[in-house]
Amino acid sequence: MRAAAALILAAAAQGAAAQGMVFTTEGAVRYACGGAGVEERQALKALEAEANLKLLFVTQKRGGFLADAEVTVTDSAGKAVLRTVAPGPVCVLRLPAGRYRVSAALGGLTRAATANVPAQAGKPQSLVFTFPGEKWDGIWASDEEKASARSP
Repeated sequence: MRAAAALILAAAAQGAAAQGMVFTTEGAVRYACGGAGVEERQALKALEAEANLKLLFVTQKRGGFLADAEVTVTDSAGKAVLRTVAPGPVCVLRLPAGRYRVSAALGGLTRAATANVPAQAGKPQSLVFTFPGEKWDGIWASDEEKASARSP
């Protein structure tokens, strides 16, 4: 009986995870990062209704999606309010309203931008961080990747 209950709980947990992503909370910051697959990008798109900042990591020439960027968000007082590694090309964040410096490090390079984050969620401000692409890998950026890189 206990084994059956454990299996049911495990299946329910896997089903919830498969339905979409959820925000992680760190202090006053809520965020979700990922987007390695189409389903994750769709789930992150749904979370934009609760976000006020969106980050995208792409290659400079082809607009291909990048993963594993080290992200740091610093408030106007210079305090780091978030440090994380993005496992995919997209992060959506819910921050208290204010001015933030966002930096992304990947492959020994760091890119930074400033964001004036509004209090209202639903239409997040977008920042796109571009990094040099790796040597030709034989894979072209998809139309989705190219469109995302052009229109934050």
